Amino acid sequence: MDIRFLISVTVFSLSLGACGYKKQEASNTSRAAIYDAWDARYVYEMQTRRMIPLHQGREVGRIWGRDEKGKINYASYARSDDKVVEDLYAIHTNRLDRIRDKKWENAKSERINFVKNQLDVLEEEENAPLIEVPIEDEEEEFLPPAFMPQGIDINSGDNMPTETTQEDAPPGFLFAPLP
Repeated sequence: MDIRFLISVTVFSLSLGACGYKKQEASNTSRAAIYDAWDARYVYEMQTRRMIPLHQGREVGRIWGRDEKGKINYASYARSDDKVVEDLYAIHTNRLDRIRDKKWENAKSERINFVKNQLDVLEEEENAPLIEVPIEDEEEEFLPPAFMPQGIDINSGDNMPTETTQEDAPPGFLFAPLP
């Protein structure tokens, strides 16, 4: 009985102490931390390739950095009391890893289903009865007919007129200038 009473008293006192601390901490700040992040100005660090938001000399807001190729390799969020709240890059990479794993699992299951279907088709083809198709021997090869131009008299090549008269001549050039 005494132990239960002692435990309940300590839990009650700790809870009251914690509530009082939160009220005291909230009353010290007159402005929300997000306003400091909004009012921050970015400073670029050349060595680490990071953009750091500074407000009144303190880091506050989203900090990010890029590698030599331009890909983001660092991202975090800092509060106004100089504590890094969360590592945004780790959250981002975990999210990308989950998406990549889902895509991989879907592609893997599709490949497995495709291979199973192909094996079923092969198995059906092996079990199918064989049909003999007789091959006919063709003694004559198929040759297309020779191309002979139509409308040309081969024998009359010697009697061709050398001069054309005005009546036989084709009409004038279509794009000739007008007289």
